[in-house]
Amino acid sequence: MVELIQHIMKRIIQPKMDALRENIISGVDTHEKYQYLVGQYRSLNDLQQDLRDLLKKQEMFDDNDK
Repeated sequence: MVELIQHIMKRIIQPKMDALRENIISGVDTHEKYQYLVGQYRSLNDLQQDLRDLLKKQEMFDDNDK
């Protein structure tokens, strides 16, 4: 499970965040589009943080099992 979460973070979430960051930095046509892109970025960032927290809990659980 740990490997799957790491794979999702590295291969799926991070590239999407990078693309969104590039779009935001390069400029957007309207303020609404900017807000939309920032919202998507924040959502992915929150998801990534939740997955990191899950990994830490899993590591703590694994350490207690030993």
